[in-house]
Amino acid sequence: MKLEYVSEQLGDLPYMRLPMAQKLQKIIAKYKCKNILEIGFYHGVSSMYMAAMLDEMGGDRKLTTIDLIHTKEHEPNIEGLAEKLGLSHLLEVHYEQRSHLWRLMKLIEEGRKFDFCYLDAGHMWDDTGFAFFLVDKLLNDGGLILFDDLNWVAETGGWYKDWPEEERKTPAVERTWTLLVMQHSNYKKVWVRGNWALAKKKRKVPLLPFRF
Repeated sequence: MKLEYVSEQLGDLPYMRLPMAQKLQKIIAKYKCKNILEIGFYHGVSSMYMAAMLDEMGGDRKLTTIDLIHTKEHEPNIEGLAEKLGLSHLLEVHYEQRSHLWRLMKLIEEGRKFDFCYLDAGHMWDDTGFAFFLVDKLLNDGGLILFDDLNWVAETGGWYKDWPEEERKTPAVERTWTLLVMQHSNYKKVWVRGNWALAKKKRKVPLLPFRF
């Protein structure tokens, strides 16, 4: 399914726009991603774009996506959009009562593996940092993780007004990227562009047998 068609059907729904989706498509196509994990979908706009990419690529592909239960009340919601576009068969949708982190634990327990993760939820130091380490357990060697809202700060939206000023003014996703991802021995930077940062999990080199 063409992204231009998806864009026409979605209209002005937040948040992803066609140019961003086209950039995302280049990543997914270049690295031949088959199994995608999305953390944070809101209405499901980014989900529809990624499902359309998988549909166009063909084969056995799936998008597993997670958000909080209140997103089910959105009009339209992710399931309504997927049905409208005929993309439901490519989606596995999880609604969580409190946190996406719990579902990540369940996916680890199930032994799930993914080629690509689009992380667009939480945005604070604790949940973003911990999410990275959980996603690391879920990514295949050579897999990718894309951080959205790299420079977002809580006080931009007037949220967390009771939090310490430093936390409200600090871009926690960027801190996660700089202090955790870029200092992790098994990850390397692909690029940072605007509010997006893409990292690649290194492929493990098998150890040669050692003989005395």
